[in-house]
Amino acid sequence: MPNITDYTDHRKFLSDFYEDTKKRNPNFSYQLFSEKAGIKSKGFLHNVIQGSRNLTKANVFGLIQAMKFNKKEASYFENLVAFNCAENLNERNFYYERLSQVRSCEKTASQAKIVHQDQYEFYSRWYHSVIRSLIDIYGFDGDYEWLAKSVSPQIKPLQAKKSVELLLKLGLVKKEADARFTVTDKCISTPKEILDLAITNFHNDTGKLALQALAVLPVDKRNFSGMTLGVSRETYNEICEEIYNLRMKILNKAEADKNADMVYQLNFQFFPVTKAAIERKNV
Repeated sequence: MPNITDYTDHRKFLSDFYEDTKKRNPNFSYQLFSEKAGIKSKGFLHNVIQGSRNLTKANVFGLIQAMKFNKKEASYFENLVAFNCAENLNERNFYYERLSQVRSCEKTASQAKIVHQDQYEFYSRWYHSVIRSLIDIYGFDGDYEWLAKSVSPQIKPLQAKKSVELLLKLGLVKKEADARFTVTDKCISTPKEILDLAITNFHNDTGKLALQALAVLPVDKRNFSGMTLGVSRETYNEICEEIYNLRMKILNKAEADKNADMVYQLNFQFFPVTKAAIERKNV
């Protein structure tokens, strides 16, 4: 049976559980699965897997019984459903922390899971990438107080220390023979397998940093601009492609810069400010 703690999507798990059980028992069906879970509608679970219906608390309890979960598995599944159905960022973070707690109780946690959690942590805290860039520019000799003070807004030395430990674990920095730290690669980009939640947290934090910079930095120390555009979906996609190409061009310029002396955060925001497909009224 698929291991529930390997999943971050309860619908994908239910689909895999059904297919795995069907292979071992050809007589297994959505109707039988539903009956075991105390669900009257035989098409309900199929609709849940397809994303058109959501599970209730009673459904979750019934499925836990049907799939014969132990206490840990039941806790993970219950929190996973809540995580996937959370309506805001605070809720998603709350339930993800609960999922992480259940995972951490596994004595046989695989190295892949550990790395996955570390990657999540890297993108969930804005200052990890800043510290990595500071090490790239200046090098680092273990003075965490200096490192913490170099970050703006300033962080605590303990946060800086844990950040360097995380970067080491992920292989993004290395410790040289003379005890100094250096980066392993000039540039990095977000891998697809990282949870959307971590990226959302990263953009949320850097968005707040942008508001703070707007309030406290003089005009010659920051660059802000904005446009309000009326475009079609096709043009929207073309603009997104242009933004991607510009990002890559900027990334190449940063990589080639041998005289870097500051770390900057560059954000792109391009989002709708009207409802889609507003019906025009004849005047």
